[in-house]
Order: sequence, then structure tokens, then C-alpha cells
Amino acid sequence: MKMFLIVYDVGFDEDVTETLSACGVTGYTKWDRVLGKGERSDPKMDDAVWPGFNCALMMAVDRAIEPAVFKGLQSLHKRMGGKEFKVFGWPLEKVI
Repeated sequence: MKMFLIVYDVGFDEDVTETLSACGVTGYTKWDRVLGKGERSDPKMDDAVWPGFNCALMMAVDRAIEPAVFKGLQSLHKRMGGKEFKVFGWPLEKVI
């Protein structure tokens, strides 16, 4: 299995959830109003100086659909122009 963490601008929320659904992802945990700054982005602090915020979504993905999920997220990243969208993945050893 693989664990994915996706951090993205709130404006892309529907695109992300639709992509995951189309790839067969049936469960995830989502955080709204995530604040921070990426390497290639302005800060998002949801205030007057740095408006806006992100969402973060984490999911465990079975090996059977892992390639489809990665390909779907990669395609979405390209469609968004590579901005305000980051995907992290690492091996998942166990789930209880």
C-alpha cells in the first residue's frame, strides 16, 4: 500500500475529489483551511496580508489502484499548471 498526502488550493477541491473518485479511491481524510507556504508559492495565511488557504487530503491506496491514482493526480497537476498543488507519497506498512 501507499500513503498519499495532497496539499492544494481550496479552489481545486472539486477537481481533486472528482479525480480520486474516478480512480477508485473510496476513503480519505481531509483538512480544510490549511495554512502555509510552498517552495514555489506565496504564503496562504487566510488574512488580509496573505489571503487564501489550502486543503490537505490524505489517503491509503491499495496496490491495485496505486498506478491509476498516481496517473490521475499527475494529470491533474499538469492541468493546474503545476502550481498550488503538491502530492507526497510514501510506503504504508500496516493499517489497523
